[in-house]
Amino acid sequence: MKTNDQHAGQAAESNPLPLLDNGKDPSSSKRSPSRQTGWPLRILVFLLVLLFGGVVGLYFQGPALRTIFDWTALEPGAGARQPIALPVERVPSLERVAAMATGDVVALGRLQPSGGVVSVALPQGAGDARLDQLLVTEGEIVAEGDVLAVLDSLQLYESALTSAESTLAIRRAALAQTRVQVAATQAELRAQIRGAEATLSASERELARVRSLIERGVATQATLEAAIQANDNAQADLDRLQASQLRYQPGPDGEQVDIALASADLAAAKAAVEQARSDLDRARVFAPRDGTIVEVAARTGERPPSDGLLQMGDTAQMEAELEVFQIMAPRIAVGQDVSLVSGVLGAEPLTGKVARIGTLVGRQSVTAEDPAANTDARVVLVKVTLDEASSIRAARFINLEVVARISVAEGAPAEGPEQ
Repeated sequence: MKTNDQHAGQAAESNPLPLLDNGKDPSSSKRSPSRQTGWPLRILVFLLVLLFGGVVGLYFQGPALRTIFDWTALEPGAGARQPIALPVERVPSLERVAAMATGDVVALGRLQPSGGVVSVALPQGAGDARLDQLLVTEGEIVAEGDVLAVLDSLQLYESALTSAESTLAIRRAALAQTRVQVAATQAELRAQIRGAEATLSASERELARVRSLIERGVATQATLEAAIQANDNAQADLDRLQASQLRYQPGPDGEQVDIALASADLAAAKAAVEQARSDLDRARVFAPRDGTIVEVAARTGERPPSDGLLQMGDTAQMEAELEVFQIMAPRIAVGQDVSLVSGVLGAEPLTGKVARIGTLVGRQSVTAEDPAANTDARVVLVKVTLDEASSIRAARFINLEVVARISVAEGAPAEGPEQ
């Protein structure tokens, strides 16, 4: 039975069943799944490469990209309202051309008080003190040495001063007492010395009389010994009193030792009072110069910031700090007329003269609003002193950015390309 089944299976393998034709193309129904999902991936990769290439080209702007723009006469960023990639403007503006034609120098700058803005810090040793009284307001004119503010540590320093003054009074009374005691002791010693001298003189006479009696055989040996003992005692008392008197004699500095010690204590007490009075200034903020209060950084009850309690400056005389391109610096000279304009100041410009030309070339810090402006130029600082009328107008606009035109005399060196 098994043999028949094996023969039947072999026959079936050797004679496969026929396939029926359903009219469909076999190639269309047997597409690979990987081929069906490959096209979206390829499109995504293509878009990423295109985007990455655009960013790289936008950032580096290589020679090939520049050639394309030159060939097509297109300008980078011309099709956008706010372009982010612009070509470096090598052609001066019309105002720049006019300035070059007239020989003037144009520069950016800021208005500031004469001597700059001073940040008034807390006194040394103020520590964590808070503001107790603010005695000035913004815009107020102050003089050098005026008290601007009082800290809450003032009461502590006032108590220390009261204690030091009390100690001074005690030391002064102690010195007076010492002088009286020394004078009385010296007078007492002088009287005692005179008495001791008289006693010694009497004992010496008594000793001489007893010796005379001994020679005549009238006095006894015991009487002689008693006279000698009395004389020795009188001499010892005198020596003791004279030694005590030396203690109250003036020392090398001309004063008795006790008086000198009391005087030193008094001097130390006076120094302590002076120190306590000086410490009072640690609780007060003084104006370092004449000027106007520009800004107050703390209010009553607050702890002033570390960079200063307030800012002040001499707004009575205003000046402008200009940043002149280094290549144009040789054309500037002290005394040249300068006009400064800004949209805030109106149509009438500020006027002044060049007062000082810096010698240090630094990096530009004042830049124009143009996104294509050069922000890494090398400049020289030029100080311009404004006239009286312009100073009055400019006093309200500290740190205002201005555009300055410096009138250069004819025959000055020609201006080079923009930096």
